[in-house]
Amino acid sequence: MKKILKQVAILVSIILIFIGCSSKNKESEDKSSYKIGVVVGEGGVKDKSFNQANVEAVQSWAKENDATAHPPIESKSAADINTNLQNVSSKSDIVSVAGYDFEKELPKIAEKNKDVKYIYIDMEAKGDNIVSAVFKEQEAGYLAGYVAALQSKTGKVGFIGGLKIPPVAKFGLGFVQGAKEANPNIEVIYNYSGSFADINKGKTIAATMYDEGADVIFTAAGNTGNGAIKEAQERAVNDLKDSGEIKHWVIGVDKDQYEEGTFKAKDKDGKDVEKSVILTSAMKKVDVAVKNILDKIKAGTFQGNTTLIFGIKENGLTLPNNNPNLSEDIASKVKAIMEKISSEEIKVKDDEKSLTESEKMIVKGEL
Repeated sequence: MKKILKQVAILVSIILIFIGCSSKNKESEDKSSYKIGVVVGEGGVKDKSFNQANVEAVQSWAKENDATAHPPIESKSAADINTNLQNVSSKSDIVSVAGYDFEKELPKIAEKNKDVKYIYIDMEAKGDNIVSAVFKEQEAGYLAGYVAALQSKTGKVGFIGGLKIPPVAKFGLGFVQGAKEANPNIEVIYNYSGSFADINKGKTIAATMYDEGADVIFTAAGNTGNGAIKEAQERAVNDLKDSGEIKHWVIGVDKDQYEEGTFKAKDKDGKDVEKSVILTSAMKKVDVAVKNILDKIKAGTFQGNTTLIFGIKENGLTLPNNNPNLSEDIASKVKAIMEKISSEEIKVKDDEKSLTESEKMIVKGEL
């Protein structure tokens, strides 16, 4: 009898081990078959900014991890956000969104879909199944301002923001501080467009700034900023024809926008040339943040209701590795500034009230 019981016990153990292995295999299989959705707000998928960066980061991670990235869903208006979020949540294990458009609706949808994990880029939201990723935009803005002031021949530079929301405001505040550091006598023409999607308005604001003497403009305005690029390109065509060199520059934002700034023209000798009006770009490495959170989900270490913060030190902000329009001198100086910010030798302020009076005095317009 004891022998029979012993044999039964062994058989049961074998069955349990088999079931356990099957479970582990299923769990592993499930972890490699995530369905990931992306909902996009104002500006659209091809905003050449953080919306596009979010979509591309999700698609890249999905490809590398045998997951499924659903086609991104665009929201044509604020009224579409709730419906689009719910629809995507119903067929996804993970949903990634970016920007202020989702601040109010995301917590509501997350509460209704407890089994879905949410990634929120660029803003913060509370929820047991939400992880937010925000950036120290003031640090990237500082780099942009520093470069702009060193490059400027007129002593005037410009900043065009979209809406005055924290990420955009921090870009602008950093820009002022960096410009002041590079040239204490610089003037910063400052303007919020009130939109992330109005290309024509961006073009008009840029034209006004250039007419007032600014020769470098930093944009943090999504598709509106692309209007500034168009204005710079049109003026640069004449610059090359008249003097052989570009005199109207744009500093891109979020992504390396060098390619978006390319145009064809003739130089002063009538020779065909292809150039870019993008001096450099203040890059927000959305891909680093998205990958970080997706890796946590895959590893089982995802913790909701948390906010991850990315600065230069965390490899979340930088300038492009290749900056064809920057002189070696400026590139060397800005590299040293990056190291000082990373080591916290320079601490960039993110609050308007913390700016010194001398920093505020260089601003023409409302911070």
